[in-house]
Amino acid sequence: MMATRGRPKKTPTNVRLSDDVVLVKLDQIECIIRKNSQDIEELKNQVAMGKGGIKTVFVIGAIVAALATTLGFYRGG
Repeated sequence: MMATRGRPKKTPTNVRLSDDVVLVKLDQIECIIRKNSQDIEELKNQVAMGKGGIKTVFVIGAIVAALATTLGFYRGG
């Protein structure tokens, strides 16, 4: 008996099996994409919170500097 060369002939069971494998892989990819989308949204929220925190620190620093300057004028004048 000689070995066959090339691709194996597609039988209905092979086609069905490969379709099932493709569907499983697509489901896995869909789950991964959904998880990545959630992670991206969480990162966006964290970055927004970080920017808000930095702005708050600058505002408080500006208020403290203004108070220190005002007190310095009254004491020095």
